[in-house]
Formats: sequence, structure tokens, C-alpha cells
Amino acid sequence: MSERIHDRRFANERPLNGGRPVRADRSPRGSLLSVIGEDWRCNPHFKSRFVLALFRLAHASYNDRRYFTRALTAPYRLLYRLIVDWVMGIDIPCQVTIGRRVVLYHCVGIVINDRVTIGDGCIIRHGVTIGNKLREDGESAPPSVGQRVEFGAGAIVIGDISIGDDAKVGAGAVVTRNVAQGAIVAGNPAREVARNAPRT
Repeated sequence: MSERIHDRRFANERPLNGGRPVRADRSPRGSLLSVIGEDWRCNPHFKSRFVLALFRLAHASYNDRRYFTRALTAPYRLLYRLIVDWVMGIDIPCQVTIGRRVVLYHCVGIVINDRVTIGDGCIIRHGVTIGNKLREDGESAPPSVGQRVEFGAGAIVIGDISIGDDAKVGAGAVVTRNVAQGAIVAGNPAREVARNAPRT
């Protein structure tokens, strides 16, 4: 299903900016509305579309370089936290870096650390935790997630690790080590059980 979602709706993409795919008729960065539109087409459930739209707006306001604009939109970011975190039970801070065309299935109980980076085309199911680990010096060490990574329900990814492009993390897996590109991992602790052929 994940292949159908991304390949059917964005077949006219071309690689640009270090391999990050963008639509051929868009600028490399793309407008905020185009990114929200991609989220809307990728996600089958209204709740996921709603959460991602709120997140994109909060993320854009947080990263605005103009101090006045950031101060002016601070109440919106507070409202975002109230709605998404407290009411809907989804912890995705506006500081998180999330790529384009990310799919949130069921959109319940998802927790992502504010310093995590997630690539384009990832699929995140309910109950997934992507969290940091504190180093001895007190610094936060968050994971880095590549492109087109798929997370099963209840998967946990913790620490200063990287998840390679096209990897799959099985339901309930606990990942504390790097995952290679195209690898399929499962279990607690997670172990590689198979590997997909690299995409060309």
C-alpha cells in the first residue's frame, strides 16, 4: 500500500538537492501550501491530514527568521501544542524536522523528540516513539531517519542512531543501533531479518 500511495501520486518527481525528490513542476523548496497539499493527498485519514497541516504551520512559524513574526505567531504554537498534544495525544513538537509526503496511520500515541530529523516519504503508525538519549555531558542525542522509512505500530527508536533509506522497522521493535539502508528489523532488541534491494 505504501508503494501505491507514493508512486501513483508523485510519479512525476525528479531527484534534486542531494537526492531529495521534488515534483518536476515545483521549486526545490516548494511553498508551504504545496507541502500541505502533498500531505493531504498522501494521508487517507482526515485526522492525519489535520495534524500534519497544524504541524506544518507551527514549524514554519517557529523557523521564521524574523523575530517579530515569531513573537506574533507564538500564541498559535501554544494552541498547536494544546490541540495536538493535550487533546489528541500526539507529541510532535514544532521543532521537529519532517520531510515531505509523510504518512501518519491512525495518528494515535505518536511521540517524536524535538531534535529528530525525518526524511521524505516515511510512514509512521500508531504508538511509534522516536526519542533521544542523553549523553554523559547532558546533550541530547536524537535519531536521524532517512527517506521512505516505514515504522510498524508500537516501534521504538532511541538514541544517537541513523535509520537508512527504505528501511522497515517492525511492529513493537526496539531499535538502539544503526539500521542499514533497505534493512528490515524486528524484535527487542531489534535485529535485521531481511534486506530490500536498493531503489534506483
